[in-house]
Amino acid sequence: MADDDRTLALRLVCGLAASAARMVPVPFLDDVLRARALQLLVSRTLRAHGRTYGSAKVAPLYGDTRGLVEGCAVFVVLLPIRLLLFPVRKFLAWVMAVKHLARDFAESLLLGRALDAALAAGRLPEGAEPSALRAEADLVRRAFENALAGIDVALLGSVLRRSLRSVAGLPRAAIAAVQRLRRRDDVADPGAELSGAQQRAVDEGTSRLRAVLDTPEIAAMLARFDAKLAENLAVLDERTR
Repeated sequence: MADDDRTLALRLVCGLAASAARMVPVPFLDDVLRARALQLLVSRTLRAHGRTYGSAKVAPLYGDTRGLVEGCAVFVVLLPIRLLLFPVRKFLAWVMAVKHLARDFAESLLLGRALDAALAAGRLPEGAEPSALRAEADLVRRAFENALAGIDVALLGSVLRRSLRSVAGLPRAAIAAVQRLRRRDDVADPGAELSGAQQRAVDEGTSRLRAVLDTPEIAAMLARFDAKLAENLAVLDERTR
């Protein structure tokens, strides 16, 4: 499998895992596993670019960007509400599972592209001070969110949904990946314990996604995203000088 295909497979599995996490029947664990799927995507991308530091040093890329005190306060305030609404959330997640799968993968794909571009440009360098890494990770995350706001993610998700809909076994592969994510380390591989059938489903999904991404409409959309990301990074760089 070529490097580009491995990258697509990683983003597919992480997007699937993030989507499947919505259906975990335990309050808050679903959010934890969803963040873990994105953390794994970030970790693997860092290593692909020769970075050896832990993904925790660039946590704003995949986690809650609020401070600890604010995050804890919101957690306490929302806990009763979220517990009350959890069954409703799970029901809606099941009903909208295919839609969520496509959207989560679309965002996972774009986050991976954004991080690839940032690392290729020399950002988040090896040996940087922890405070500098975190500050730059926050900047990259803000640039990513700004660029994402300018892209029709719903359209991208819709196209991806149509391409994935007929691939048998993808939901089971997603659930297996989520179970794998319970390991809390940067070397966990969500695809390592997939069965042969599940791996074939991932391979087929990767092939279909490759075909979708090569269509003129989607290729143009991704090019616009890349341009918006670069523009936002430049603006944010200027503001922080």
